[in-house]
Amino acid sequence: MNIVKIVMRNVKRRRLSTSLTATSVALGVTLFVAIGVLRQASEQGFQRTAGICDTIVGAKGDSLQLSLNTLYHMGFSAGNISLGSFNDIRNQDGVAWAAPIALGDSYRSHRIIGVSSEFFEQINIAGSGDLRFSEGGPFDFSTNQFVEEHEHLFGEQDAGHDHEDDEHVSYQAVIGANVAAKLRLKVGDKIVPTHGVEKSTEQHHDAASEIIGILESTGTPIDRAIYIPIIAYYKMEGHVTDHEAEFEGTRDARGISAIMLSTKPGYYRQQIYRNINNRLDAMAVFPSIEMRKLFKLIGSGDMVLRIISLLVVVVALVGVLVSLYNAMDARRKEFAILRALGASRRSVMIIVSLESAIIALIGAVSGVLFASLAALALATELHAFSGVTINVSLGVEEIYLIAIVTLAGALAGLIPALEAYRTEAAKQLSSNV
Repeated sequence: MNIVKIVMRNVKRRRLSTSLTATSVALGVTLFVAIGVLRQASEQGFQRTAGICDTIVGAKGDSLQLSLNTLYHMGFSAGNISLGSFNDIRNQDGVAWAAPIALGDSYRSHRIIGVSSEFFEQINIAGSGDLRFSEGGPFDFSTNQFVEEHEHLFGEQDAGHDHEDDEHVSYQAVIGANVAAKLRLKVGDKIVPTHGVEKSTEQHHDAASEIIGILESTGTPIDRAIYIPIIAYYKMEGHVTDHEAEFEGTRDARGISAIMLSTKPGYYRQQIYRNINNRLDAMAVFPSIEMRKLFKLIGSGDMVLRIISLLVVVVALVGVLVSLYNAMDARRKEFAILRALGASRRSVMIIVSLESAIIALIGAVSGVLFASLAALALATELHAFSGVTINVSLGVEEIYLIAIVTLAGALAGLIPALEAYRTEAAKQLSSNV
């Protein structure tokens, strides 16, 4: 007697009941797996971006907001750092490099970021190395040039003179891979920045910038950004008015939004971190630590959701038990016939328990597959929103989960299996004579 064939025949014969019960198991498994896979992959993707630089420096405020705004282009800048403070910080012993960042404009929902050449020269993407170009190349505008032109520009404004545009340097742009693909832009095209990062109709027609380079895909928010020489940001009409220039510190419109910096090996990292945070006008944050804090916070919510999803699986397995138990009265004659054909009580018990295990197995495997599809879809949405690429992959944990759910299904089938075990073949057959 082939027990497996009998079990598979019974499962197919009760197709509707099997499908509904397996689906309820699959829903719980889908939720459990999708939450775990997405959280792990998201944390890896965000940490990959956080590794772009050792430290971010910005105006005093919320450390997480500074990290998200500078690296992930989310939210708004809390304020500015004066040029004098920037020079003090970059000239500290132990600073390997420091790149100024200016934020506040956009082009068709993509952030425009003012940077110096050091950004392209020093940024290193974990796992893929330095920034590379698929077309064209970077603009040539160093941090030292920025400091000189910044002082010259505002010196002229203070004296009541208009600045002279340097079109060769100031009005060029480098775009990320996603920007090029989504907006169908190529080297030689021009873009006109829009004031602000929300939907706005106020365009900087005086600062139309020619695209001179397209970056290769990095799997980070860099892919969704547009980069211009940082001095161009200050030359745009309306960015710095006489009224705004009167403010100092975090409200100083002449200041820079943030600084990306890297330290030399050794004790310098902590020393520079302390020195900056002791200042009244700036703070330093370690983006990798901020991301760990963020995902630790998210992890609390994840745990609650995973517990709920496990309860869904448990309820579904109870449903398997109830479904098989309710069918026992109708199947007593079937078991009696099997006994009459030579099946032992143990074989009948195994058949019922195995049916329960197979239903759980179908649900678990389906749930893992559904979770993979759901995670891939959500990963695509996350990439579109944040620019962070997350690699969704299944591992040994999912195989263990399938095995555990299947075993739990077999155990859930023990109660109806014991009922089948106690079935008296002679009594059932004689009652139908």
